[in-house]
Amino acid sequence: MAAPCSILHKALPVVTALDRDLQTDLAPFAALRDAAMAMTCHVVFTAWDPDRPATLSPVVIDSVIRQRIGFHGLLMTDDLDMEALSGDVPSRAAAAIAAGCDIALNCWARMDDMVGIAKALDPISTVSRARLEGAMDRIAGTHDDRKFAMLVDQRDALLALA
Repeated sequence: MAAPCSILHKALPVVTALDRDLQTDLAPFAALRDAAMAMTCHVVFTAWDPDRPATLSPVVIDSVIRQRIGFHGLLMTDDLDMEALSGDVPSRAAAAIAAGCDIALNCWARMDDMVGIAKALDPISTVSRARLEGAMDRIAGTHDDRKFAMLVDQRDALLALA
C-alpha cells in the first residue's frame, strides 16, 4: 500500500539505483519525449546527483531530462511547497529555475510566498517563454467540452459516495 501523500511530501525520497539500472526507468519518459510539457519530481537519484533532488539539479535536468531523454518541451516543477525540500519557497523557486526548470509551481498560493517568488525570480527567459508558447500552441483546441463534462460528472458521482 502506498504511503499517504502527507508523509511523501515531508520526506525526500532517495533512489540509490545505479545509472545502468535507471535506464529501464527512463524508457516511458523517452517514449513521451515529444510531449508539450512535463513535471519534475522531488526525488534524489544518487547515481545522477547525490546532493539535490531532480527538481533542483542542473545535472538531472540538463544531462538526463534534456539530453538523455531528449525532452525539449516546457518543464515545470512539482509543487515547491512540499516540506521535503529545504529552504523557503522563494529560494526553492529560484534554485529550480537556475537548475533549468521553465516554470516554478507554488500550489499553496500563500501571498507572502508568491510575493517572495516574484522578487526572487527574473522575468521568464526567452527560451522558457518559447517553450511555454509552444506548449500552449500544441494543446490549444485539444479540449473536448463533452468529454470534460463527462469527467466532471464522474468525479461528482464519486465524491457523492464519500
